[in-house]
Amino acid sequence: MSSTVELIPLLNVVPPENFEVGPGFNAVVNEESVHVRAVLERTVVVEHSSGERTVVRKDLCLVKEGSVPFIPGNPNGGVGPRQWRRLPGKPPR
Repeated sequence: MSSTVELIPLLNVVPPENFEVGPGFNAVVNEESVHVRAVLERTVVVEHSSGERTVVRKDLCLVKEGSVPFIPGNPNGGVGPRQWRRLPGKPPR
């Protein structure tokens, strides 16, 4: 007996307040299983089984609802835990 898993677009996953979707989970893109390497504002960086990385829209990235990790975000509207990164040549604040 096989069980089917309900997949939803990553775009529909809403993190709790002051959290954002983190990387490091599996998803399905165009019926192919992929590993999510980074989650951006509108897109996702995924790694295919061949090792190739591509960028796809969040609405094309299907996930199991409970498999998406959340990481603390920045309530001030910044980029959350990645905020420490800065552009070369820019002084630290």
